[in-house]
Amino acid sequence: VGVDIVHPDHDLSGYRLVIVPTLYSVDDGVPTRLADAVDEGATVLVTYFSGITDENDHIRLGGYPGAFRELLGVRVEEFCPLRAGERVRLTDGSTADVWTEHLHLAGATSMAEYADGPLPGVPAITRHEHGKGVAWYVATRLEQAALDKLVHRLVEEAGVRPVAATRPGVEVIRRVAADGRRWAFVVNHTDEDADLDLAGHDLVSDRPTQGPLRVRSGGVAVIRQEHPC
Repeated sequence: VGVDIVHPDHDLSGYRLVIVPTLYSVDDGVPTRLADAVDEGATVLVTYFSGITDENDHIRLGGYPGAFRELLGVRVEEFCPLRAGERVRLTDGSTADVWTEHLHLAGATSMAEYADGPLPGVPAITRHEHGKGVAWYVATRLEQAALDKLVHRLVEEAGVRPVAATRPGVEVIRRVAADGRRWAFVVNHTDEDADLDLAGHDLVSDRPTQGPLRVRSGGVAVIRQEHPC
């Protein structure tokens, strides 16, 4: 899916899914913008050790994750970092490492709890309906497979659609000009040719395509698309 990396001060209106990874220090405007986005229907994911201090590195009082506590519907009483190499199991079958938090629900719903480790039975992943949208919190560092599964669920929940159906290793990104013209950029990082359903004019080969478009292994394509997809 198309991804923007934006500053916390960026306008979030128009985004269906916003991911906030370990954003430790934030001013008061950031949680307000996030809450506004969720109220309008966005899905937001915040990860552990976020919202702890203000922009002057002053600890936010009242429990963690300070700046995002109300939006997420949780209150963290204490941090419980894990030792190097230590792992914990979650009740959904996944594993995690590095970090855990003694978390209390304050409106949110627990989606998975710790099955062992220092905090058995304590929520590790939560979901909080807020306005028209949803705010998720992950209080630990999930293994890659579990993280992939969660991101897939969030993408589906938020109604985010890919530029084109593809497979891992084949990158497709769309760029849109102010006048509405669109281009799809394709990079095939894999060792096999890839076929994609993209219509338009391939600027690399200088020929039209109505799909499927074949992009050779290690190859690229830039498709000028005359009409929005």
